[in-house]
Amino acid sequence: MFSTTKKTAFLVLATLIALVGVLAPTNAFATSGRSVTASPSPKASPAIHQVLKASQAHPQLAIPGDTIDVTLKTGVTQVQLLGPTIPQVSADGLPGTFKFTFKGLSGQTLVDIHDFGILDGEDTLIRPVRFDDGSTSFTIKAGQTKSVKVTSFMAVGTGTLRWAPLNHYVVDWQFVEETA
Repeated sequence: MFSTTKKTAFLVLATLIALVGVLAPTNAFATSGRSVTASPSPKASPAIHQVLKASQAHPQLAIPGDTIDVTLKTGVTQVQLLGPTIPQVSADGLPGTFKFTFKGLSGQTLVDIHDFGILDGEDTLIRPVRFDDGSTSFTIKAGQTKSVKVTSFMAVGTGTLRWAPLNHYVVDWQFVEETA
């Protein structure tokens, strides 16, 4: 279970996040190049998801459901992350599954498992070793689409999943892994 210190820190952080949402004007954190679209499916959360532009020179902070057009020297690839999905049980640590969908827009992009890192709810760095299908890398070319999953055991709470091709991060996805 959470210690009293961690509960207090979590409540302070949650209060600050809530205050930012109340006090900040609409689109206060939007940057140029972002367009906002509604969630595509009634099953999806009612949150508004964004289409972001990212590169090694201009990385982005995103949330699951956002679509990111990532420009690398070798090509442009669109990526969307959904998750984590977790079993509906109560525990301090659970397996969480992230689903990525990559779509080649131009050129080609090498997607390597070693370019991903997860910082879980206990601030532990997790380095996945393979995608759930057993592969460790693949190349997306213009016109191709590929979905892969990554499942990892991690502490519940607020976390970050980072994609850093060629050792330069392009996207950090903020997520919350919650228990039932």
